[in-house]
Amino acid sequence: MRSEFWKYVPVLAFISIMTMYVEMVVLPSLPKIESQFNVSSSEGSWILSSETLAGMALAPFIGRLADSLGRKRVLITILGVYVVSVLFTALSPNFTVLVASRAIQGIGLSINPLAYTLLRERLSNRELPMAQGIIASTFAIGAAVALPIGSYISEYFSWQFAYMTALPLLIASIVAVYLVLPSSQVRTNERIDSLGIILLSMGFLMIGIGFTEAPSWGWTSLSFLSLLGLGVVILLAFAFHIGKVNNPIINPEDFKNPNIAVPLLSSFITGFGLFLTFQSLVFLFELPRPVGYGFNILQTGVTLAPISLVLLVGGPLFGGLVNKIGYKKVIISSSIASSMTLGLLTWVIGKVGVDSLMGVLVSVLFFISGMNVTRVTLLLASSSKERMSSMTGTNTSMRLMGNTLGPIISGSLQDTFRYPLFTGFLGSIPLFTFIPSIQAFRFSFLISMVSVICVVILATKIRETPVGVGE
Repeated sequence: MRSEFWKYVPVLAFISIMTMYVEMVVLPSLPKIESQFNVSSSEGSWILSSETLAGMALAPFIGRLADSLGRKRVLITILGVYVVSVLFTALSPNFTVLVASRAIQGIGLSINPLAYTLLRERLSNRELPMAQGIIASTFAIGAAVALPIGSYISEYFSWQFAYMTALPLLIASIVAVYLVLPSSQVRTNERIDSLGIILLSMGFLMIGIGFTEAPSWGWTSLSFLSLLGLGVVILLAFAFHIGKVNNPIINPEDFKNPNIAVPLLSSFITGFGLFLTFQSLVFLFELPRPVGYGFNILQTGVTLAPISLVLLVGGPLFGGLVNKIGYKKVIISSSIASSMTLGLLTWVIGKVGVDSLMGVLVSVLFFISGMNVTRVTLLLASSSKERMSSMTGTNTSMRLMGNTLGPIISGSLQDTFRYPLFTGFLGSIPLFTFIPSIQAFRFSFLISMVSVICVVILATKIRETPVGVGE
């Protein structure tokens, strides 16, 4: 490896660790936040989805901006806004402000895609898969640090203070980027498709609100079906629009190259399945028995932390396999294994203890790490250097579309399938409270499994030699 590899990768890895720390520190506290602000599971899902929806809208805009103004300059600006949004989230006095602050925080979801394009610009095609694997693996470090530390702080202090702990290190990352990373060598000037961004965001917003309200309105109600239909119509208008403009936020021409189309579509599918699965797991751990495991926030964080470390092994391993057996074989084999382990997870939920469940989860994450690092590397290797930021912005938008819908579907299922939990007597009258049933979680994991099977089918279209590579 050249000296540039060891100079730039550690800085970008540190940024990845810190952004993942911020994103994961709130995860074990989701049930507590819902209780604190007195919102339903469907409403609480917007704690995650507001950020991903805003990130989806901003990612193409930031990608275009980085291509024209310079990736380093834009990265520093984004990090600055991200620090302020994290502070606002920590100080949120009510649920509305919390969701709004999380939406602003969505700008941070463009940080890692920009980091990838800086690597693609500076590293050779042989160095890129290993660097990609290292960066992908640092997500696990951030999660492994955030889950136990964040859950400990949330359990004994507050989830707000857990956010505050990230601020000094985020500021340090801005300084590191300014001092170490080079300015971009490649610049382009493309107009930003503002109407496309609005149509795409509004379409997913309508669908998201529809699924949020479905448990109370009814899944076959006119209100739900009308809002769902409106969202679909807006997305169809978006599809028509991007076929007519010169610089669409998602270029239909990109989907003619299977080595670009498959990673983009897979980003949506796996983004959906992963967020649906992880939100479901947090509630499964913290719900009382007989549905859940009755964990507190700290127990949930400590339990989830070790499984995130499997990415430390999976990322570099699958990144290295690409140079030996090719993109197609790695994506197909890891996707098949992921779908099988998700099927096993669906079957064992409610039947096994925590130790057995954790064994299955480790397998799921290991193979999913192979899917993720390989598809992103394939996308970058198949893109010209001039359009790398725009392409990774599109990839981020596709992933965040799935990330937005995943928690909403999870919350809706939890509000739809309920279990009457006996809490005691009022005189001679038995009292019950309703909590999500085990059926809600089985459906969540089953949907995740089906989504990964779709990736297997798509991956058969990959050409083993990337097309359009900017060598």
